[in-house]
Amino acid sequence: MDSENPAQSAFLDIATNLLAIILIVTLFSLVAARRDTQTSSHPAARPTSAERFVEPQRDLFPPFSRFYFVLAGRVARWDQEAVVAALSAAPDANSGTTAQGRYEWLPEPLVTRDLDTFQIRFWLDAQAVLTQEPPWSEAATERLLADLSAAFAVTRTAPVFIVHPAGMETFVPLYERLQAAGLRFRWFAQRPDEPLLLGRHPAQFTDHAIYW
Repeated sequence: MDSENPAQSAFLDIATNLLAIILIVTLFSLVAARRDTQTSSHPAARPTSAERFVEPQRDLFPPFSRFYFVLAGRVARWDQEAVVAALSAAPDANSGTTAQGRYEWLPEPLVTRDLDTFQIRFWLDAQAVLTQEPPWSEAATERLLADLSAAFAVTRTAPVFIVHPAGMETFVPLYERLQAAGLRFRWFAQRPDEPLLLGRHPAQFTDHAIYW
């Protein structure tokens, strides 16, 4: 007959388990303390208080297109920075004006993609541009070709010419000079009352669609 007391056996089991738990906790405490006090001799492995992630700045991603409006005897670069500045100054306003014309910001629907989409329309004030810009000349063509060559060499920026009907005669010799210089460019004929439409949409990256 087993003469061992059940209560005594249960007490021994509890004591054994408690001792095992104490040993495990002590072991983990010693390992953690050693890991916290141990340092590496490699400078890159030492802790630093500097930020690990730096937010990318907008100026690191310049636009790949530079837009020009071609009118009768005038070639005017679109002041895109003025539109951006106006939008930044009044973020709640969806429309406004600059010295060159009127813009309209079109809110985009929320899309579940890691891509910021936008769409904007710009109506050129042709009369204002004719007043602001000097008549186009051969010297102006030379300066423009030099500026475009430098911009493409540094940022791979290519020009896009928006040609109004009255500006076709002005654009023809400029087109020939651009071709002779080997510059990459695009041009579009546009009605005077038609806005310049710019935007970015996921379909540009998923369907390879042209989206203006």
